[in-house]
Amino acid sequence: MTDRVINRRSAARDRVAGLVLIALATMLLSGTVAVLTAGPASACSCATIGTPTEAVSRASGVFVARATDKLSDGTSDIYEFSVSTVYKGDVGTRTTVRTSADGASCGAEYRVGDEYLLFVGRTRGIHSTWEASLCSPGAGGAFDVRAVTEQVYGPGHPPDESAPRREITRWTRMTAGIPDFVLLFGGVVVLGAVWAGVVHLRRRRS
Repeated sequence: MTDRVINRRSAARDRVAGLVLIALATMLLSGTVAVLTAGPASACSCATIGTPTEAVSRASGVFVARATDKLSDGTSDIYEFSVSTVYKGDVGTRTTVRTSADGASCGAEYRVGDEYLLFVGRTRGIHSTWEASLCSPGAGGAFDVRAVTEQVYGPGHPPDESAPRREITRWTRMTAGIPDFVLLFGGVVVLGAVWAGVVHLRRRRS
């Protein structure tokens, strides 16, 4: 084996090791920052939305659903729902809703087995799902939420069978609590390692 081949293999291993170390350092740093920036809990405060009609019109999705499962990572809770009636939004027969695990951060709480009228917003990223909070319309019982909802949207309709089903899967359980940028960076590291391996094999055969 020539010195050139040995040097190439050593360089390829060094590149892969460097990528892995960068990924580990990024994950450690993200966890450290999260701990250092966590402040003291404060009471949830909801801004005044306006009239009941304005309140129920602000949500990206409005539907009636029964809670069937729950996953918590300590920072946020993810609930799985079986949907029965949709008033607004592209909602399938099953969907998930994310909320803060801390009531002081306006996190909502649902009991598995109970049915709810949900007003939710849309989140983006790898963990894309609906998002809910204690500041949903009518949380304080100020008006008849169901009656106003049907005045605004009509009687509602069954969920769309062709819409994507969002459930708490094994992937959800594995990645819950991991920031999207860490998952993306980890994917880049894996692709980089595969690419380095392919380059190494091609050079070895040439």
